[in-house]
Amino acid sequence: MSKQQINVGLIGYGTVGKGVVRILEANKKIALRKAGVPIKVKAICDLKPIDRKDLYVKNFRDIINDPEIDLIVELIGGYEPARTIILEALKAGKNVVTANKAVLAKYWDEIFTTAQNCQQSIYYEASVGGVIPVVQGLSEGLASEEILEIKGILNGTTNFILSEMTKRGVSYGEALKSAQQAGFAEANPSFDVDGIDTANKLAILASLAWGGWIKVKDIAVKGIADLDIQDVLITQEFGYDIKLIGSANKTKDGIDLSVQPCLVKHDHAFATVENEYNAVMITGKDSGDVLFYGKGAGQGPAASAVVSDIINMSEFIVTNTAGIVPDVVYDKKTKIKILPSGKSKAPYYLRLNVVDKPGVLSKISGILGNNKVSIASLAQPDVSGSDSVQIIIITHETKRENLEKALKQIDASKSIVKTKTVKIKIEL
Repeated sequence: MSKQQINVGLIGYGTVGKGVVRILEANKKIALRKAGVPIKVKAICDLKPIDRKDLYVKNFRDIINDPEIDLIVELIGGYEPARTIILEALKAGKNVVTANKAVLAKYWDEIFTTAQNCQQSIYYEASVGGVIPVVQGLSEGLASEEILEIKGILNGTTNFILSEMTKRGVSYGEALKSAQQAGFAEANPSFDVDGIDTANKLAILASLAWGGWIKVKDIAVKGIADLDIQDVLITQEFGYDIKLIGSANKTKDGIDLSVQPCLVKHDHAFATVENEYNAVMITGKDSGDVLFYGKGAGQGPAASAVVSDIINMSEFIVTNTAGIVPDVVYDKKTKIKILPSGKSKAPYYLRLNVVDKPGVLSKISGILGNNKVSIASLAQPDVSGSDSVQIIIITHETKRENLEKALKQIDASKSIVKTKTVKIKIEL
């Protein structure tokens, strides 16, 4: 007998959870038209009693084991009990929607193996890029493509901070306060500003693109917390903006993975991505570059993506086809070769605070040259009232390990530099 209604069990009633209930109730007619049957939130579980007493359930297992519930929505975040909820729901014959990038990135193998074994579906559009339909775009719209590269601005908090530093010329600390006041940054923002959130999202997209499991530990990660406003202002003069970019590039020697602040030219597509907006560029062998853009932070965008997953999955539940074909083509035997981070190649921006005496520049050039680092351009910004000189160097494309070896030698010499050299990758 066909379903007359899709009953949803919601576990987690925070900011996004409240948004999901609001959108489902406000857009009943839209959901009915697209799913073919009404979609109703039957039960909500949260740590504390909620304002919807008619729907409140104290124990999440009461929702999982309710035979009338067709679909579990996990929105509590973190690793546990989120992992347990997802796995138990799948084993109980429930399809799952989640926005939890951390649990997916860490337990990709276990979660999708379980989903395939149980012939259930798990949708997770909201876990990457907020409202941007990049997961669906990658898995369906670009299904025929050999994916060559994925790169993106994947965190709304850090992009808001960098936009504040760029537009207002304020320090990292002041920009962070603005992000917190605007509701885009937590009291403890480390998950965002240290690049971990971006790394989780990149791991998900890369795993989806190349059919194996790419772990967060495979990704070289650097955040924005130590970014100096000097570099934001200087690079602006050179025609660049600074963005935190997650990048996965398929090379002949393996997948090159990184999360780090990068310089992008003012005319680059990412340069116009400001505040809480995200953007993802996916390059296919035949498709070329495909750009996804939209809000990556806030209740509305995340909740909208979750509700879209609920509606899309409901269509398959109604026709009894959910989970028959795996949503993620994953084979744990597939091994993906990862390029060691030191072998990664890119041009770099360097800012050196050098000792003001003759011969210093030739020493720097010599050390760089001896380590196969070629200088593309060199400039000396005007810094008045200083007993040192700032030198800006733009390198040609170079191996990261060669550059790091050279900078280690330069920074170890107090007769050359006064402070540690700043290096920032240039995104082409």
